[in-house]
Amino acid sequence: MIERFIEKKLILELNNDYILTMIGARQVGKTTLLNKIKKYLLKKKAVVNLFTLEDKTLLADLNTHPKNIFNYIDFDADKQFLLIDEIQYLDDPSNFLKYIYDLYNGKIKLVVTGSSAFYIDKKYKDSLAGRKKIIHIRPFTFSEFLLAKNAVELSKKINEFSYFNKQKEIKLLIPEKDK
Repeated sequence: MIERFIEKKLILELNNDYILTMIGARQVGKTTLLNKIKKYLLKKKAVVNLFTLEDKTLLADLNTHPKNIFNYIDFDADKQFLLIDEIQYLDDPSNFLKYIYDLYNGKIKLVVTGSSAFYIDKKYKDSLAGRKKIIHIRPFTFSEFLLAKNAVELSKKINEFSYFNKQKEIKLLIPEKDK
């Protein structure tokens, strides 16, 4: 499994208090990234719970009341990470996220995924302003694609070419008298 360029940014965002929300189209790797975050956190000996809302029983319980998440997790740790895949399946995702954030911020770090910004925005009845950070997950970049295909040398050459062209463009922008 290759490392996505966005992974380092996501790991850094785990240190912040706000709700980390990964959104993107289907099949761009949100669930894979969520699993990688879980693996990273477990290596750091963190308390981690990962759920998918494709689980109909869990979904029904959380739609009844956000506090029902505590039927599924132990709340003994000083701080824990709650990772939820497919948050848009909730009837009112903003209510769930706001409830957990407002009551347990600092004790529970929320990291969630959703498959469509439009669909999530439509279901969010509260903007969660100041409470969430949205990271857009996109399909592989061309460099990531090459790395996935073990074309490492070609990927390095493309990056070198890109860097060279950027330097050339910068030189063209500087007037001759300033060089």
